[in-house]
Amino acid sequence: MQAALRIVAASMIAVVLGVIVGCGESTKVTLAKPGVYKGAKDPLVEKQRDPKQQEALVTRFNLVQTDR
Repeated sequence: MQAALRIVAASMIAVVLGVIVGCGESTKVTLAKPGVYKGAKDPLVEKQRDPKQQEALVTRFNLVQTDR
């Protein structure tokens, strides 16, 4: 009987600890300057400089947006 009580008590403690840990909030704050991208290099940025890519994007946009 006491073994079962210990298991129930240990389970309740584990659940309470899990809830407490899960409710924690990260306090890490990242400050960035407006207009300055500091992330990883984006391969699409270089691709969008190509006039053929720009033309393809405009064509696709016009196919979808002309009815609005």
